[in-house]
Amino acid sequence: MKISDKIFGAVLICFSLFVLVYARSLPTLPGQNYGSGFFPATAAIFTLGCGGILLVRGMKKKDKMLVLGEWTKSPVLVANICLIPANLIFYMLVSDILGFMPTVIIMLTFTIWWLRRKLKSSFIVAVVSSILIYVFFSKIMLVPLPAGFLGL
Repeated sequence: MKISDKIFGAVLICFSLFVLVYARSLPTLPGQNYGSGFFPATAAIFTLGCGGILLVRGMKKKDKMLVLGEWTKSPVLVANICLIPANLIFYMLVSDILGFMPTVIIMLTFTIWWLRRKLKSSFIVAVVSSILIYVFFSKIMLVPLPAGFLGL
């Protein structure tokens, strides 16, 4: 699949303008000329320049805005791609209710099963992976993860 530089350039310009406006609302450090918005604003300025370059180069070319690849004709391959945002949406909707561990076990089990079609091994890999991810983020990195109704 090929997306035109015109589209990417326009998206980068819009995104960088949003970041620039938002970065101005971030607080400054007392006694300093810069604060927490300095780095995002700097990165947004570079992104704005890159978006402008892409947009100008895209305008010079006379190519199509979107060219779909051969894989888009296969419903299974399209479903594989859609599985990623579906997992993210599922996590956002369910993780506070179920908690991190059950949610991730369900997501990983389904994803691995979908790709490999072996339920038992999918579940085992999902449980072991979920435990390792939980220990790393919750215990080592001290990231607060949703506890859910089980309190895990």
